[in-house]
Order: sequence, then C-alpha cells, then structure tokens
Amino acid sequence: MAKQNFNELIKKAKSSNQQKTIQKVTPIRTSIEAEVQFSFYLSKQLLKDIKQQALDENDSIKNVINKALEQYLKNK
Repeated sequence: MAKQNFNELIKKAKSSNQQKTIQKVTPIRTSIEAEVQFSFYLSKQLLKDIKQQALDENDSIKNVINKALEQYLKNK
C-alpha cells in the first residue's frame, strides 16, 4: 500500500506544472591587471600580524600584502 501511495505522489508531482526558477550565476572579475603566483617565506609573527590587519580591515590577506608592497615601492 505504501508503494501505491508513493506512485500517486509521483504522478501528482509530474502532472503539476509548476514554473521552475532558474538562477543564472555569473562570475565577477574585479582584477583588471594580470596576476602571477609568487611564493615566499615569512616569519610566524609577521604572518600573524598580516592576518590580524586583514581581519581589522575586513580585507583579504592577499590585498593587505599587495597594498603594503605597492606603498613600499611608492615611497622608495
């Protein structure tokens, strides 16, 4: 009997013509400049300070490091 009720539910679901909502997802590219990957070593304390700075600014670690390097090169 349970199988029969299940089949009835399937038939009802197939017969109802509910409109399906389709969501289009498009990625947003914010970086205009080409980027390259670069690896280097940092002291544990410096990395901890960078992470804290990123949290304080509600920004990514990558952006904090990029801003710091750009500022350093400007003031050189």
